[in-house]
Amino acid sequence: MHGLFEVTSGIYQVRGFDLANMTLVEGERGVLVVDPLTSVECAKAALGLYRQHRGDRKVTGVIYSHSHVDHFGGAQGVIPNDISESSAMIPIIAPQGFMEEATSENIYVGPAMSRRAVYMYGTRLPQGPTGQVGCGIGSAVSTGTRSLIPPNDLILNTGEERTIDGIHIEFQLVPETEAPAEMNFFFTKHRALCIAECATHSLHNVITLRGALVRDAKAWAKYLDESLVLYGERTDVLFSGHNWPTWGQQECSRLIAEQRDLYAYLHDQTVRMMNMGMTGIEIAEMLTLPEALQKAWHTQGFYGSVSHNVKGIYQRYMGWFDGNPAHLWEYPPRENASRYVACMGGIDEVVRKAEKYISEGDLRFAATLLGHAIAADCQHEKTRISLAHVFEQLGFGAENSTWRNFYLSEAQNLRAPYDYSRSQRQIGQGFSRSQSVEQWWALLSVQLDGPKVEGEKFIIDVQISDEKEWRLIMSNGALTYRPKTTTCVGETAGLVVFVDKDSLCRILNRRADLDMLSCQGDQEMLLKLLAATVPLTESR
Repeated sequence: MHGLFEVTSGIYQVRGFDLANMTLVEGERGVLVVDPLTSVECAKAALGLYRQHRGDRKVTGVIYSHSHVDHFGGAQGVIPNDISESSAMIPIIAPQGFMEEATSENIYVGPAMSRRAVYMYGTRLPQGPTGQVGCGIGSAVSTGTRSLIPPNDLILNTGEERTIDGIHIEFQLVPETEAPAEMNFFFTKHRALCIAECATHSLHNVITLRGALVRDAKAWAKYLDESLVLYGERTDVLFSGHNWPTWGQQECSRLIAEQRDLYAYLHDQTVRMMNMGMTGIEIAEMLTLPEALQKAWHTQGFYGSVSHNVKGIYQRYMGWFDGNPAHLWEYPPRENASRYVACMGGIDEVVRKAEKYISEGDLRFAATLLGHAIAADCQHEKTRISLAHVFEQLGFGAENSTWRNFYLSEAQNLRAPYDYSRSQRQIGQGFSRSQSVEQWWALLSVQLDGPKVEGEKFIIDVQISDEKEWRLIMSNGALTYRPKTTTCVGETAGLVVFVDKDSLCRILNRRADLDMLSCQGDQEMLLKLLAATVPLTESR
């Protein structure tokens, strides 16, 4: 279901236009927009729908609840065209660290995350009962134009207050919960608490299948308890960036408390059981929630799951190694699989054995057997057909939407392999003006094909007219970077580059020639550096 919904008098939400909700709070002169969706087109359409029913109110403020793109990517769809003028006039509020986190999450592993996200959200699946039916906390991620307008007002401490267009707001910082930079906020006049993404109508991800750093479930629970103390008795309606609101003071407090207990229980019992000597996989198989939490609708595993969250908590503390020496030096999947297949009598025999487990209803082990077979020979037709069937059945049986999407996406790919070479593209702009120069160097360093330059040693100083001066050190196939204010004795730059930030951005994106640079020294050093870097691409 999609449309415009009233949360309470003066607060509305547009739901179903994107993965997230866009919330609109009416002020004295206009409307405050909270979380302008993923894409410009969807945010613009959402604002248009609101105006169609509530009048042509101008946008008098914007709040980003946290640093995930589905909550800020559509900003240019709600802020007037003259962004430079509007962003100076319109308050754009975000939590401390927002820009760093919003621009950095995909710097290192954007392509890897993007490949997994296609599976997690079922992007290539047909929508319907045998395909994509949702993402647990929303219908789907929109695929339009993404934008980022930097905030001009950062919330630095819990308890800070703002009044925007007559709307009084109290803020609570909740970093390192569902996002590295996140905040909840309370609309005092409306007695309405926006709890960002800390408490939705589903168990959320402590670790997400698309890939990310493991989140701190203990801190998550602690901040929810703080929310309960700060706002519980004053809250008559609770809403978030996903799903639907909760009404009534007691119901709101109960939901927050149960969500708090949910993450605390997962964390504490996982740690208790790992201290008993159990591995993440073993804990995930044994840990069950208390009966009251099992029965609560909002704790179900529609998006996150007990199974993969427990494994994430284990990973946060113990890492990838499970303590079994046999797992210290395993072969890569293909080499490992070829040996398993040989031990079991060949690939046809593996498929035959897998089909026996399928007939007995043991799809999990059938997937394991066929996983070895497909890794040993990815072109074996019978293996592909059988494994696609297994994944499809596992997907149809999954309560968790992201598990379903993963299973069905791989089943689709096994039956009709997708030509990823046709979709290979550079991720976004690569280097963006919204990023810091230090983030550019970080991106450049992971684009570097180290073996190509492992024998090179040189130093480049980059003097940026509207920024500070940087020193780049190429040594042993690694690129080190630091402000020029800190140097080591004996270091001498072989090249000094003079450039402004805009020109540097275009050069790094391969959109400008080096001729526009002013250089002193051996320009061949810069040519070698750029020649050894490969733009990150989205392919699989």
